[in-house]
Amino acid sequence: MGKKLVLYDKIYNITSERKRKDFIIRYSKYLREFIKGFSKTKIKINKLRDYDKRFEIFINGPEEIFVFNILKKEIGCINEFKEIQIGKVYKGTMVDVGKVGFGIFVDCAIMNPKVDVLINLHSLRNQLCRDKEKSLKEIINAYEFVEHFPVYVKIIEIDSIKNKIQGELEDKTLKLFKKILDENIEGLFMSGETKGQFKKALIRNGNLRDIISLKRYGYLEHIVLLKEGSNAPGIIAKIGKDLRNCKLSAIRPAKIKALYE
Repeated sequence: MGKKLVLYDKIYNITSERKRKDFIIRYSKYLREFIKGFSKTKIKINKLRDYDKRFEIFINGPEEIFVFNILKKEIGCINEFKEIQIGKVYKGTMVDVGKVGFGIFVDCAIMNPKVDVLINLHSLRNQLCRDKEKSLKEIINAYEFVEHFPVYVKIIEIDSIKNKIQGELEDKTLKLFKKILDENIEGLFMSGETKGQFKKALIRNGNLRDIISLKRYGYLEHIVLLKEGSNAPGIIAKIGKDLRNCKLSAIRPAKIKALYE
């Protein structure tokens, strides 16, 4: 019978039809890595939706229910607005960073209607700068938040009449920043390419030895943590030439600590 699924990953950075086809081929290979044990079940990419830049796929075969559940767990899928729950945690990426002064919006793949979760300035001050009266611009600059920066969000308020949702940063994200501060290490965020291409750029420029960890948050969003003494802006300057269409930003403890002053 088959099952349809719209996956969480957002596919952007497509500059041509050739690039679109390339992404479809590469993403198909990426999906197959998750279902190596289910050889009789096939996955077909139906389309890359213009509406939200996400892949709609069709799963067909005797193990389709298992494959469906594996992909929902490992990659994630879109969330229906009516099913969003207060207190529940959702993965998302920042959108329109710095375009408003009252908070940051996060795309958690919430649809019907499409709604981005607002983390307001009060919450950001409370969680990221110890309630200091800092502007949103100061917070964004200190953490070097950019478009597609990945975060985990806990839902704290839902307005079903106005179709609005508010959230706050969840512990998984706060622990990342705490680790950077406690261990006095720097981090590097990259969006727009795969983990494999990111790793190749690090190897090509001799920076793999600077890496403690490389984590994929989405197909095109990754954060590396660096060894103590390694310099994130310096690495960005070196690998940037190999990742020209990607966004790169540095997470630096010194800049974050300055917010507390």
